[in-house]
Amino acid sequence: MVFKRVLAIVLAAVCLCLSFSLSVFAETTHLKIDVGVSPAYEIAKNPTSNLSINGQTAFCTSTTDGVDTVSITVEQTLEKYSGWFWIWNDVDNTSWTRTVNESTISFSNTKSGLSSGKYRLKSVFTLTKSNGETETIEIYSVEKTVS
Repeated sequence: MVFKRVLAIVLAAVCLCLSFSLSVFAETTHLKIDVGVSPAYEIAKNPTSNLSINGQTAFCTSTTDGVDTVSITVEQTLEKYSGWFWIWNDVDNTSWTRTVNESTISFSNTKSGLSSGKYRLKSVFTLTKSNGETETIEIYSVEKTVS
């Protein structure tokens, strides 16, 4: 009886130890994707929101093409990071809008006298197709810093 009890305890201990030390091996593969990932839009093709900084001056450019588009409106807004969480504030006098009755738009603006901080350009595109269908997309530039 004692032997069975000792054997049961030893087997339980072995099972317990084996359950903690499980080794797994997997083959390592390297996957290289050369194509960038970008969202798919129904009407807009290649929308961009580009911000470059030179000194205390921001250069803002928004471009896109449209499929079967009769009108494109773009609204640019320069934003500055507040320093709190993910809050961005509009920079004063930096909201610009342009509408074209074409299938392509390229819109550029500048803002000088920027204070130090982190900035980005928000571009909101509204594209209208010949059948009246519309698409509105909002994209942001890469963040840039003014020292």
